Amino acid sequence: MKTLKITSVIVIALLMASCSPSREKMAKQIAEKEKNLVVAGNPVPDKTKTKEIIEMYKKYADTYPKDSLAPIYLYKAADLSMNFGQNEDAIKLLDRVIKDYQDFKKLPETYFLKAFIYDNNIKNIVKARAAYQDFLQKYPKSDLANDATLSLQNLGKTPEEIVKGFEVKAKLKADSAAAATVAKKK
Repeated sequence: MKTLKITSVIVIALLMASCSPSREKMAKQIAEKEKNLVVAGNPVPDKTKTKEIIEMYKKYADTYPKDSLAPIYLYKAADLSMNFGQNEDAIKLLDRVIKDYQDFKKLPETYFLKAFIYDNNIKNIVKARAAYQDFLQKYPKSDLANDATLSLQNLGKTPEEIVKGFEVKAKLKADSAAAATVAKKK
């Protein structure tokens, strides 16, 4: 009787394993979908194909959470979600990467993208500020640190206000350079 139970469990496990696609097969299917995402002559991906690949990315990460492709696929799913206006979904995916994949090589970009989405797409200044500050605290030497600092300085400003601010800074810089030149001549 005990042997029958063990045999049954093994048979069921083998059947379940054979029904689900292998990691390599899923990755290959994703690669094929990625190739076909953008149709020739139209740089904007098809919405239906985009939804399909986002689901494939998430399914892969759910099925193989310890695999090195899982955070890459979640990051790609977040990026596609953001580009199709699914900003809350993108934030959830980025939060998952941040929480579950501390060794992900694009973790700084993940933190920055989260702040960027709150800032530019969702227009939530409070959450954007917190996300940029979190990014700067964790990655002060990142290539994106200057962008985060500028974004913090310009949170809530209109494009016109930002341009005017740059013009004022440029004028002040030019005035002080001119003053320094005059002082040297004296």
